[in-house]
Amino acid sequence: SSGINAEWPLRPGKEEEEEMAYLRAKLMAYRSNRKNMEEKHHDLLQRLTEIEKEWDEDKGGDEFESKWRPKCKNEESRTPQLYEANRRLRLELQMLYKQADTIITHAQAKKTIDSRSGMSFPSIKNNLRINLQKLQGDVEDLRKRAATAQIKYEAEKSNREGVEKEVKQLRQELINSKISSSVARR
Repeated sequence: SSGINAEWPLRPGKEEEEEMAYLRAKLMAYRSNRKNMEEKHHDLLQRLTEIEKEWDEDKGGDEFESKWRPKCKNEESRTPQLYEANRRLRLELQMLYKQADTIITHAQAKKTIDSRSGMSFPSIKNNLRINLQKLQGDVEDLRKRAATAQIKYEAEKSNREGVEKEVKQLRQELINSKISSSVARR
C-alpha cells in the first residue's frame, strides 16, 4: 500500500461534503456550547463570590446560627411538653364526657325537683357542661400552640436546609465547571 486510502478519494464527493458540513455544524454547536458553559461558569463564580461576600458581611453562619439554634432548641423543647399537656387534657376531657353521660342518664331517670318551688336544683349537668367547655377550650388552645410551634420549627429547619443545599450546589457547580474548563483547555 502506497499510504493513500483507496476508499477516500482525493476530491470529496457529495456524501463526503454533506458529512463534512454536518461535522462543521456540530463543531460550531460544540464551540457555542463550550462558550455558553464558560459564561455560565463565570456567572456562577461571580454568584459564589457575592454569596461569600454577603456571608462574610453578615458575620458568616456564627451570628445566624447563634440566633437560630437557641430558637430551634426552644421550640424543640416546648413541643413535647405541649403535646403531653394536650394528651392529658384530652384524657381528662374523655373522663368528664363519661362522667357527664352517666350523671345525665341517672338524672333523667330520677329528676331532682324542689317540692316547694317546683324548680330544679342547681344542675350537676350544667356544671359539667361548663367544665367541659373550659377543658375543650384549653385543649384547642394547646393544639393550636403545638401546631404553631411545629410549623415554626419546620419552617426554620427547611430554611436552614435550603440555604445549606444551595451553598453545596453552588460549590459543586463551581467544582464541576472548574473541572470542565480544565479539561476543555487540554
